[in-house]
Amino acid sequence: MCPSPLFWLRLLLVPSLAAAFADVNVPPRYLEPQSAPEAWNLIRLSTANVDILLQEGRLEEIPVQISFCSPALRLLARSATASEGNEPVQDEVSRALGSVNAVARSAQEADSGGVRAALGSLRMMLDGIGRRFAPEIIAADVFVCPMHADHVSPDRKAGCAKCGMDLLKRRLPYSFIYTKPGAPTVQLEVANAGTMIVGSPMEVTVRLRNGAGHPVGYADLIEMHTEYIHLLIEEPGLGDYHHEHPKLTDRPGEYRFQFKPRKPGPYRIWADIIPAATGIQELPHTDLPGGPAEHPTDTDNRFVSSLAGYRFVLELNGGNFPGPKVGEPKRMRVTINSADGEPVTRLQPVMNAFAHLVGFHEDYETVLHLHPLGGEVLDQALRGGPSLEFLLYPPKPGFVRLYCQVMIDDVMLFAPFNLNIRP
Repeated sequence: MCPSPLFWLRLLLVPSLAAAFADVNVPPRYLEPQSAPEAWNLIRLSTANVDILLQEGRLEEIPVQISFCSPALRLLARSATASEGNEPVQDEVSRALGSVNAVARSAQEADSGGVRAALGSLRMMLDGIGRRFAPEIIAADVFVCPMHADHVSPDRKAGCAKCGMDLLKRRLPYSFIYTKPGAPTVQLEVANAGTMIVGSPMEVTVRLRNGAGHPVGYADLIEMHTEYIHLLIEEPGLGDYHHEHPKLTDRPGEYRFQFKPRKPGPYRIWADIIPAATGIQELPHTDLPGGPAEHPTDTDNRFVSSLAGYRFVLELNGGNFPGPKVGEPKRMRVTINSADGEPVTRLQPVMNAFAHLVGFHEDYETVLHLHPLGGEVLDQALRGGPSLEFLLYPPKPGFVRLYCQVMIDDVMLFAPFNLNIRP
């Protein structure tokens, strides 16, 4: 299993910066660039993402982003040749790594001015290191296979050596906690649906198409948490959440699934997907018709949920009141005990995580999808609990119904919580 960026961050940054970060899942090649074009590309992507996080005031996430520069800089130190009479490149890289540390340290201290100053210094040092490389190497794009992300090439037309698939421009998400979904390049629509009867299984076929109207198949999507398509299904009263994974039918771009509605509807279906063409998460949605739409009524904060003989408790770092504030990352812990107070340590991996937190905003548009801190769980024999840590980034104020999805003894559970996000 490849070390996580947090592992590298601890090695490459000063010890005082030790902290817990969100679930970071990138291919090993991002952490181990093997050529100068790859290294410069990673530095360019990483520093541009720091700019975005600065603009959004999300300083807590900057240390992970800037950490990607460290292995890239070390690669440049190995690949560059110092010109006669010039200062050795290793010294330049050492000072650049010091600026990387300064960016991370200032971010940890919530010092946005310090981040900007250190980032400016880093870019000046990068300009100096760049004089040892051809401009086309510094500006090179890097291309990857959507199915084999560690197949990297500077030639977009080369094709993947493993599967022959066309390569796409490499991208690096600016956040591993919450990124504003991209403007949809994929449309979701209902192709066919059975009759909606409360308590009875309902079969639904949905269709995915791109902007040109062509069907979108698995090869057009990037897998995340073991699936290419996560369907998040909820009714407008925010009281009946379902998480389904549709299966491709014999018709291109059409997918079928079943769910059992507990309300007369209507229901909205969001497709949580990452198109390979963009590498950016999208949440196109469509609606299933039904009875009169309800509206959320139970909107007071609720941090305890009892379900199937278990007690779920949500705790916000620093206390549950006055509650999370829009635009400010907030650490959270969910603890699960049995009815008699015994800690539950039998959480089974679900889509390579011991839990999934999915939240629906009262606007019936905004959706959050969080995973526990610490990376994916790849060994299905492992068990987790009783507590799991999350990092919430509230994108807008208002009421959010949050569901904690876990599996205990092969039973899937969805424990609801209520959060009110302060302006």
